[in-house]
This record gives sequence, structure tokens and C-alpha cells, in this order.
Amino acid sequence: EFRRVLFRSTMKKRVFTAALLTAMVLQSIPAFAAEYEATAYDVSIADELKVPFADSKEGYFEGGLVTGFGSAVTFKGYNEAGEMQFYAVTDRGPNADAPKYEKDGTQTEAKIFPCPEFTPSIGIVTIKDNGAVVDEAITLKDAEGNEISGLPLEPGQVGATGERALDMQLNDIGYDNEGLDTEGIAVDEDGNFWLCDEYGPFIVKTDANGKILEKYAPGEGLPEILQYRIPNRGFEGLTITPNGTVMASVQSVLDVNGETDDTACFTRIVALDPETGDTKMYAYPVDLSQYSAPSNCKIGDIYAVDDDTLLVIEQGKLADKTMSNKIYQVDLSNATDISDMTVDGKALEYASAEELQDDVVFAEKELLLDLRDYGWTAEKAEGLCMVDENTIAVINDNDFGIVTVTEDAANEDADITDYVYDAATGTFTKDGTAAEVKVSIGENTEPAQIWTFQKTEEPAAETSYISIRNGVLQAQESGKTYGVDFDSEKQQVVLTTGGTYTATGKEDTQKTLTEVGETSAWKIVLDGTALDIPVYHINGYNYVDQQALEAALA
Repeated sequence: EFRRVLFRSTMKKRVFTAALLTAMVLQSIPAFAAEYEATAYDVSIADELKVPFADSKEGYFEGGLVTGFGSAVTFKGYNEAGEMQFYAVTDRGPNADAPKYEKDGTQTEAKIFPCPEFTPSIGIVTIKDNGAVVDEAITLKDAEGNEISGLPLEPGQVGATGERALDMQLNDIGYDNEGLDTEGIAVDEDGNFWLCDEYGPFIVKTDANGKILEKYAPGEGLPEILQYRIPNRGFEGLTITPNGTVMASVQSVLDVNGETDDTACFTRIVALDPETGDTKMYAYPVDLSQYSAPSNCKIGDIYAVDDDTLLVIEQGKLADKTMSNKIYQVDLSNATDISDMTVDGKALEYASAEELQDDVVFAEKELLLDLRDYGWTAEKAEGLCMVDENTIAVINDNDFGIVTVTEDAANEDADITDYVYDAATGTFTKDGTAAEVKVSIGENTEPAQIWTFQKTEEPAAETSYISIRNGVLQAQESGKTYGVDFDSEKQQVVLTTGGTYTATGKEDTQKTLTEVGETSAWKIVLDGTALDIPVYHINGYNYVDQQALEAALA
């Protein structure tokens, strides 16, 4: 199904600068009016692309889990039927919250993977008259052609998250050092896919069949400092600029040595030249006044408009507990390459905006779209691209349509992350007290959708025409006086700065007009200089474009 609605939105562009980011003193740019037609398409998945689930039964995830192709999107083109098509990517696969996992006296974070054999994939989304469908997918494969998984990496590896992977019975199912938690996606001029990942963070290049050709990691083609991403908050967005540069955005601020996630005032955008391997990094500012903690600001995806301009989804729970999903236009043309910069020998994340303002020019951002003004309700807007210069596409991630269900008769508001599971005894505790808990997955009712935002033609501003006499009177109200003389022989209206014009009483009959005929031969001369303003002779009076006259007299 789909729904369409036209929204008119008048917004003020605001530029975020390096100075005083903690207070977020904003420089206003003139207001602009934009009209968009927003269309939401529910995404349906072919049965053969559903994820096999061992616990499926009639009425309960019958046929498997619905694959979530909502972690990134890029425009593919139009098919033979003239229908829009997109490439959309999954993340690491279905996963659910889990209790802390205790083994041999050590507790670790954990996630439940209901379908551990899942392979991250790229789906082809086709927009139909009555919705969007995915009936074809490309699985990701390692260099030998074996399908990869989305399981976490072993502790000690670059990209490890420190979490255990568990099955539905809370058995430890191990790690996969080739696992990827895929997010952003773009296609280069040779038809290869480029994807980014939240684990490492990694960037991978694959061929058109999903086989990995190259892999970049912190310290191995990417800046080492990226290893300090918050776990599962690595790269969230990726795009390719017209000149071929691969851009990737870290989802949240870096947590350097576990010390900066509550203080950093920016997150990093990485630029990779795939030809030379050179990299640069830029600082994307976080509005600390909007979020209760810097880490609550999350980048959803990025898209390159040109070599220096990105569209960026910024989202997260604000300090007032409301969700925010916004698209900013971001200018990198003057941004500082912060690759080799430190403050007092420490990473820039330790410094405040005031301490950085003399040396770092942050990326400048201005609000383009507030998705929630257009009826958007999903928590995660994770895919962003443009179809053409007037059409933006956004896709949401509904986590494969699943949520964790926790049942504890003694705790009506049970949250599974509050419990500890002892692997040796198969028992639960909460706050040190034994608990009887059952954990399963249920349906997430949030629909998977792809939205398009079509910029409609802005109505032309209506031109007002004013008699020259009334124009001079209006100027006098602002303190500027002009003498007015009429030279019929030369067909000139002669205005003299500092002169005086006395109303004749006929000005009230010279109403402001919105339509005029052909221009007359008359000219306006201001202080001896002819003005390039057309004059219209109407009912015996001289009329001109009101804005043009005001500008000349200003």
C-alpha cells in the first residue's frame, strides 16, 4: 500500500559553526520556502526471500521472518516498465535483546540471533502503483565466494563488540571474524557495490554479484582512531561523490579510551580515495543543546549531492525524550581535514568546541527536511539517496519486524537486559535474586517503508506594481525624501535625493496593481542617472515594479 500527501514547509536555514557549539549559537540564513509531495510505500518481501526461522508455525512468523532491507538505499534506475528501482541493504540480520551472559564468573553483553545462518544481502526494491516490492536479492560473499554471516567478531579483533551471540535457547553460537553488520551502500561507475559496516567500522567493495574484492579497516586503509567507535556504532552511512571519492560517516561520536562519548562535540566523516588509498576526515558538529548526551545524536545515512555537499540524516532521542529525524544539507568545502590533529597530545574528542574553534572549521549544516513534519513516525531512518535533483528517497529499518518479548510473572515491566543468564546452570537472576523468565521474539508492528519526497514547482511570487508617486511617499515614511518632477518632452520622471514631494491627494486612487500591459517610453532618472526599471503608463500615471523601485531608492 502507499499513501501520498502534499506538505508545504517554510523553514529557516541555520548554519552550525565551530564557535560555541555547546551553546549552539546559530547564524541564520534568509528563510526559504519549499514544497514537497511526500509518498510512503509499504515494502513487501517475496516469500522466497524471507529468513528461515526454526520456530515458525501457523500464526507465528509463518514462512519465516520478513527480511529487513532498510539499512541503506541507493537509486538503481528505471526498469523497462518505467518503475523506479533501488538497491537496499540489510544489516547483520535478525537480532534481539538478550540478558547479560555469565560464564566462568565473567559477565558479557549479548544478543539473540534467531536466524544465525542469515547472510547480509542487497535487495532490489521496485516501486509499483500500489506499493514497493523486493523479489530479488544479492547475498554477500567472502573472497572465496562463500556467503558471510552477520555474527559479531571474536574479542580482541578489530571491530569486536564484546557481545556474545546466542540462539533462541540462549546457547553461545560463537563468532565470525568475517562477519559484517552492513549499513551504507553506493555503486561506483564500474558497477561495483561499496558498503560500510557498524562493527569495525569497515568499508568493503564487492563486485556486482556481492563477492568482496577489498576490505578497509581501522589501521588497514582507514584511520586507526576509528577503532574507538562506540560498539555497534561504526559506519552508518556511505556515498560516492561525482569525482569517485568514497565518503563514510561514523554513526555517533567516538569514545576514545572509553572517555569521550559524553564530551565529544562532533562525529567524523571519512573520505577515502579508492585510487590512491589516501584518506581525510571532517568534523560533523553535534548540537549539544539538543541531546542529553552527545552519543544520542546518530547519523542515519549520507548522500553526495556533489563533491563538497552531502545530505545527512541526523536522528535520535532529544533531551525532551521526543524522537527527531531530520535531513541536513552539509557543506564540506571549507571544512578542515582533522586527520592528524590533536589537542595537547590527545584526540580532538577530548576538546570543547571553544577549544577547537581557532583551528578547526567544522562542516556547515543547514536544515533541509524535518521528516516528522511530513508524517514520518519510524524510529530509524537509515537509508537516503536522490532519484534526481528534485526527489529524495528515504527508507526505514524496522529490525526485520521483530522485538524481544520478556515474560516474568513477578515483574510486569520486565526488560530482558536487566537480567543475568548463567550459562552453567541455565538460570536467571535479577539484581542478584533468582527469577523465572521466558524470552522469545514477537512482531514489531512498525511497517517497512520507502518514502519519496518530490520537490514541487514553487509558485512564482506575485509582482506588485506601484505608482511612482506612492513609491516616493512610502520612501518618505522610512526617512528618505525625494523631489519628483515630470519632463513630458523627454518623457522622464526625475527624482532628486533630498528633495520634497507633497502629496496631491490623487495618490489614493493609484492603487497597487498585480497586472500591467506593455512598457511605455518613459524613464526614471535618479540624481541624473537613468534607472533600468521599466515604466508602465496606466490611467495617466506612471507605474513600476514595487520591489525594483524600493531597491533603487534604498
